[in-house]
Amino acid sequence: MYKSPFSEAALWIKGEMLDIQGMIDAIKGREAVMKKQIACENKRRDDQEELEKLSLGKTTLKSFFKSKSGKEQDILNLQARIEAANVDIEDYRRLINFVTIYHGQLAIEKFKKQKMAQYKKMLQNMATRSINNSYLAATLNSGVLQVFEQLK
Repeated sequence: MYKSPFSEAALWIKGEMLDIQGMIDAIKGREAVMKKQIACENKRRDDQEELEKLSLGKTTLKSFFKSKSGKEQDILNLQARIEAANVDIEDYRRLINFVTIYHGQLAIEKFKKQKMAQYKKMLQNMATRSINNSYLAATLNSGVLQVFEQLK
């Protein structure tokens, strides 16, 4: 009937570690979105530079062997890619702002409150188990003493 509070605490701690890892992964997810935004901005900047060179009539490595119609098509393609990149970058900014606000105002606070409640509950359970185990030990010792007194 004796139950070790430490074995239950060990299992609980493993669960807590998984919860913490989940929160870390959520924050890393925000960082991944930020990296995608930066990559999109870099790609847009490169496309913008290429578009400026083509618009000015300069020859680049990408356009060296292309005809005039091919260069005009490249200009149209670059303009379309730049516009699409602008939309993507704005979407990334909105997503990052949303995730930042969600993490900062809701998720982290809720996580901390839940963890505090769980810590208190676990400490209470450990104390209850220890008291119950002490009662079982006292009952066992009392029973042993009764057996010895009956043998006398």
